[in-house]
Amino acid sequence: MASSGVGIAAAAARHRAQVLKAYRDLVDVARRSRPVANREKIVAEARDAIRANADEPSESKRLEHLKKLVARVGYLRMTTRKGGRHKREAGTFVVREGKLVEGGAEREKRVADGTISMQEAHELHDRLMRRQYFGQTPPPQCPML
Repeated sequence: MASSGVGIAAAAARHRAQVLKAYRDLVDVARRSRPVANREKIVAEARDAIRANADEPSESKRLEHLKKLVARVGYLRMTTRKGGRHKREAGTFVVREGKLVEGGAEREKRVADGTISMQEAHELHDRLMRRQYFGQTPPPQCPML
């Protein structure tokens, strides 16, 4: 009998954690939503729905309410610009000489537009091949013209 009570309490704790995670996601997405006037309304509606259904005894109805909340978060995520946590994770990272530097990659060097000579192109190619093979000697290639 006691083990079933523990199981119910554990299930309730997991459900509560899922609801809180979905609510945090909704607040994060709502913070970036447009128009600005709807932000508070979106969060208030979700908060009121969560509080109204907090004491729901039926597990199936609780899961149904959670699905609606997750669906709302998904819809808002699709219709809202990226930003917040997602913006911090994305970006272009360039490492030069073992250090992270800001900015983009180097502009392409080409013999065809006269940026570098044929000899410099051969040296660049050899350097890039050694880099590709982690400093070891790359396999032999056909000689360049």
